[in-house]
Order: sequence, then structure tokens, then C-alpha cells
Amino acid sequence: MTIDEVLSVLERVESEDLDPKSGRLFAYVYETGDENIRKVAEKALVRFAEKNLLDFTVFRSAVFFEKEVVGFAKSLMHGADALGSFTFGGTESIMLAVKAARDFYRKREGKAEVPEILAPISIHPAFLKAADYLGLKVVRLPVKEAKGDTDAFAEAVSNRTALIALSAPNWPFGTIDPVEEIAEIAVEKNIPLHVDACLGGFILPFFEMLGENVPKFDFRVEGVTSTSLDAHKYGYAPKGASVVLFRNAELKKCSMFVDVSSPGYVFVNQAVLSSRPEGPLAAAFAVIKYLSVEGYKNLASKILSARNKIYKGLKELGFESVGKVESSVLAMSNPEIDLMGFVNNMKKLGWQLHLQKGLKNYGIPDNIHLTLSPIHDEVAEEFVEDAAKAVEMEPEVDTKQIYAMAERGDFAEIIKGIEEGRLDSSVIPMLLESVPEDVAVELIKNVVIEWFR
Repeated sequence: MTIDEVLSVLERVESEDLDPKSGRLFAYVYETGDENIRKVAEKALVRFAEKNLLDFTVFRSAVFFEKEVVGFAKSLMHGADALGSFTFGGTESIMLAVKAARDFYRKREGKAEVPEILAPISIHPAFLKAADYLGLKVVRLPVKEAKGDTDAFAEAVSNRTALIALSAPNWPFGTIDPVEEIAEIAVEKNIPLHVDACLGGFILPFFEMLGENVPKFDFRVEGVTSTSLDAHKYGYAPKGASVVLFRNAELKKCSMFVDVSSPGYVFVNQAVLSSRPEGPLAAAFAVIKYLSVEGYKNLASKILSARNKIYKGLKELGFESVGKVESSVLAMSNPEIDLMGFVNNMKKLGWQLHLQKGLKNYGIPDNIHLTLSPIHDEVAEEFVEDAAKAVEMEPEVDTKQIYAMAERGDFAEIIKGIEEGRLDSSVIPMLLESVPEDVAVELIKNVVIEWFR
């Protein structure tokens, strides 16, 4: 193929995607609307794309960039003496924190027990993935008012507990777990505590600077031993940019992998991945330097403005918040309407929302999830207007129809509808709610294999 032919294929394939710049997505991308951010990030990304973070003694620029990016993250988390590593995403950061806790536990307790992670049911699945990879068990605990239940943690701690994991905020509801209260338990029992601030680490500090009442969740809290925050979320860097921070050198060392036995070379990994391009790291540095604290505060103020407009508009339509509104996430429920129909109506009007199944045992109803970005301040009024239309529209697809299809065994038709964009993928959790977990996992794996065959 010629260059023009290749570029033509790229253009055709891209036409199937939603526009990440449009402000009509409420997850996956964190759009500012500032073309200069995109410009400086893309130039850094391309300039350092061919340099390899595997060996920082060869590409010394990597040392400079990582110290700068980690240093900015440390300042946000009030961890002047903390140590950190740059990773390619929140899951990788969390895996390193779990590895550090596991190895620290083994040094203290030996290898006889299967180490456990105590976490609220609202914790990010990355902890489950890390436990699956690294041979730990996650004990998922109740939530109270959409936050981790302190009493449940106090009761669950045992000599098998290697790590307590909390969120600031959690993804589903945007609420901040009671870090200060649960940290007291961690200190008393001498257990590491990780705060997953992948979503909040680059936004909550600026909310606080703007006068918002943000509960303490960072290294100001005694007992917090590690935290993770994503520069590719509210740091506005391109994808592939996160940081994990450790309170002390011992935990940082436990997160690393070093091999000195190979005849090839000394193998040193601060992250899970080995060979990886330096571009995302350089781009994260470029965006941080371009924006600085004042730039981030300005973007944070736009998110607060968007949050106020959309929250007020949805309240007027009968929606209520799930838990306390204290971050950049809105989780809203409305028992008077069919949420599946509403989400699909909004999709017809050009908006991509998430429908979340509730946690009935904890008083949490089915709800819609909105992760807000600065661009949403420009489209908030239009969103509310369309939400009012969607509430009144007769949906092409609603909960009764989907459940009827499931009862008839028309799963192939449901999957086809998702592939063609007629159905939103958020119908899947609803359908699988009554299916045993192992059966649901196997079903999804089969669907994915067929999708990519």
C-alpha cells in the first residue's frame, strides 16, 4: 500500500469512533477543549516515541522526565519524602502497589498464608486483576452511603491482611472513602494502606485549592503508605501516563523487579512493563509544565461549573445523587423512569453515558454515571436540554425488552445490537446480574473471542 492508501484506511476506520473532542463522552477521555494542550503533548509524544524506557542509562532524558512528573505528583499528594515510579496506567500503578504490599507481607509473615487485600465493594477491578496475577485474595467489604464502611474494615482485619485499599474517589459513585478513619485501623495493625487516587489525584487537590471541602486522602494522613494517580486522566496527558507513590524506600524497593543472573544484562524494572516508549512520559511532562498549578486550577473550575449545571438540571428532571457529590463524578438515579431506555435515548441524541447496576443490598439503585471534564462546561446546557427530551421520548429499547430477549435466549441478537451500536454495552451488567459469576465470566470471554476472531 502507498502512504496515501494507508492514511485512507486510517481515516475510514476512525469514522466508526465517537469524537473524543466533542464533549459528548462522559468516560474514557478527559477533554479540555484547549488545542495548545494537544499540540504540546503531541509534539513531545512524537519526539520521544522511539526512545526506550527499558534502559534509562542510555536514554538519560527519561530520568529527567520521570523525576519531574513524579515530583509534581508528590507535591499534589503532600509527599515531599515519598518515592515514585512512572507507569503506563492506573492498573499498572495499582499492580505495583499490590506487589509491594505482598512482598512486604512476605518479609514480615513468611509465605505460608495467602495474603489478603481488604477493599470496599466499590474498589476498582484493577485490584482484583492484580490479586489474580500476584496470588492474593481480595476481601470485598460493604459500603455505607456509597463509601467504605469503617466498622466492616475493623472487623475484617486479620493476620492475613497484607493491604487495605481505598478510593479517592471510587469510580462508580465518585465518593471518597473515609481514609482518615480507616487509616487509624491500618496504623494500629501496622498494615499498608493504598489510596487509589487514579481518578482524583490530578483534580481533587485543585478542587481543594478552589475552596471545595475535600476530605484528606493523601500523605497528610498518617497510615497512607502508597497512592496512585493518573496523569492521563485529569493531568490531561495522552494515554499511557500514571504515577505510583510510596511513603518510604522499603515499599518502593518491594515494588521493583531486578535480575542480576542473566548473562545478557542487568534487568531493572521500576514498572510492570519492560520495553516501553518514552513518548507518553515526555508528553506528561510537557502538559504539566504547560499548565502548571494555575492552569490546572482554571480547568478544575470549569469542571465544577459543569458539575453544578448538570447536577441542577438532572435534579429538576427528578434525578437524585447516589452518595455525596464531592468529586468530578455524578452518579444519578431516577426511579420514575426506565434508565436503560433513557441511556439509549441519549445515545440516539449523540451522548455516550454509562448505566450502572445498583447494589440493592446497600441501598444503591441503578444509576447513570457521568465523569465530567472541562469541555462539559461548554455543552452542559445542551446536555440538560437533551436529557429533558430523552425523559419524554419513547425508547426503542427498554429494560423489559432486554430482559424478554434474555429470557428467550436471544443473546446473539443482543451482542449484535451492541456491535451495531443499537444497544449500549451497559445492558450487559444488568443481564448478568442473575447469572452465576463464573458462568458470566466464561460467557463474556467467549463473546470477546468471537468479536476479535
